[in-house]
Amino acid sequence: MKPLAILLVILVIAALAGVGYLYTSANFTVAFSSVVATDPLNQADYFAGLKSSLESKTFAGTEYSSAPLASPENYLFYTWTLHAENHSFLPVDTVEIQVTPMTGDVLCIGDPADHSLSPGGAADLSVTFLTARSMHSVREAVVTWYAWGLPFSTRLTLGK
Repeated sequence: MKPLAILLVILVIAALAGVGYLYTSANFTVAFSSVVATDPLNQADYFAGLKSSLESKTFAGTEYSSAPLASPENYLFYTWTLHAENHSFLPVDTVEIQVTPMTGDVLCIGDPADHSLSPGGAADLSVTFLTARSMHSVREAVVTWYAWGLPFSTRLTLGK
């Protein structure tokens, strides 16, 4: 009985060491890639669709201003793209980008896709804002991801 107990203790220690190695070797990187400014005048149908979804209260995203949208020449679309890579043996679930809005930001257009990265995987993630034409493209963002249900996050500057 004693040799079996010693063997089980060794197996438990080996399993704990393996789990500890998985967590210490897990590496997830995310970096700012690009920002693109688009004029709503060039996307009149899309802007009109946003305006009608706001008026009918069916907009999927975040509203930062309760004022109704004016004409498209007052706004710009900014789309920030981030490149994420999973350099671990663990899958990364639910990668989220939360951009800190500034005064003048009107909307954050929702992304219904679930962003998950398999072990060794990479992806480009983006977030789009509708903002006042006079606003610059530099924003702060917090990127959050989950590995085995545990949250991790990093803060990035977008637009530099």
